Amino acid sequence: MSAEQATLHVDADHGLWVPPEVREFDKQIVFRTPRSTLQHFGSGPLDPYYGMITADSFGDTEDLHDPKNPELAPNQVSIMKQGEEAIVFEVECVIDDPGNRRAL
Repeated sequence: MSAEQATLHVDADHGLWVPPEVREFDKQIVFRTPRSTLQHFGSGPLDPYYGMITADSFGDTEDLHDPKNPELAPNQVSIMKQGEEAIVFEVECVIDDPGNRRAL
């Protein structure tokens, strides 16, 4: 499955699952959700889950106070390594256990 076809998930206990192909980067990686933009600086690989992005990062624009990236609503995340094109992923929210997923 290519990165563009992958569906990511947000786990209530761990945050956004980051696919292996975007975990390694140089200098910075930028995450955009409907609610916010997060810049992560460094050069080491990311953990499989990024805890700064939770289910609260997503939703319909009417339900978000001052959405920063409304074009990603309700359930998309953009991940961009510095110097590369952004990749947009669909996101599902995990309720209770990994076997019980629902679209946001």
